[in-house]
Amino acid sequence: MGMVFQFGELLPELSPVENVALAALLDGVDRDRAYGDSRRLLEELGVPVTETATSELSGGERQRVAVARALIGSPALLLADEPTGALDETSRDHVAEMLFAVPAARGCGLLVVTHDPAVAHRADRVMHVEQGVLVGAR
Repeated sequence: MGMVFQFGELLPELSPVENVALAALLDGVDRDRAYGDSRRLLEELGVPVTETATSELSGGERQRVAVARALIGSPALLLADEPTGALDETSRDHVAEMLFAVPAARGCGLLVVTHDPAVAHRADRVMHVEQGVLVGAR
């Protein structure tokens, strides 16, 4: 499983490549492959591959780094907890578009938790929690 958090939960002093590669390194991937895969994934997601600290990126770029970090291990399921909640409307739309394209591009499932109807509308199935009970809407 891969996980994308609302605020990314990245290490701000590391570059985007280092943030993504770290997840692979912790999974036992050798250094050259971890860094190479990280660069390719970031380029695919439209994140500048620079030595700039992640803290210097825009909110949308940081969320795409978080998505790349979640995808580096080729998960069968990607979980996203309010992945666009801290973004402006333009960044929200860009990140949501990219996130909802992941299942087809990567052959994995996607489960998104959101309060934003514009994000939820993109899903194949929407469910709500009503009085502590999960209810299917469509």
